[in-house]
Amino acid sequence: MLYVLVHIGLDLSFGLYMTAAIKAATGVGLVFLLDSFCRVDLGILSWVIIATPFVITALASSIAMGLQLDKTMTAYAVEKFTPLAVDNTKNRDRYVTQLKGGEAPISSNPI
Repeated sequence: MLYVLVHIGLDLSFGLYMTAAIKAATGVGLVFLLDSFCRVDLGILSWVIIATPFVITALASSIAMGLQLDKTMTAYAVEKFTPLAVDNTKNRDRYVTQLKGGEAPISSNPI
């Protein structure tokens, strides 16, 4: 339940209220399900349900590292980067000292 509470707290701090509500409902449901498994002596099944995602993630990571998929994929992922030319001024950043409302471009308000 602590894992669910941490994620709900993070979602609430980012303003993702609907995501937090869905995670809360799902988390409470899963905690209730796992607790009911443990009450009828199916604790092993509860541990299998908890451990399966971790085992699958570890297995997938080891396979990807063993096959060196990162090196293979980076050979195909070539960025098409073209530097700005001197005459290409439409994409250049401009030095801004004041915004339209007269305020500074960097907030001086300590939040």
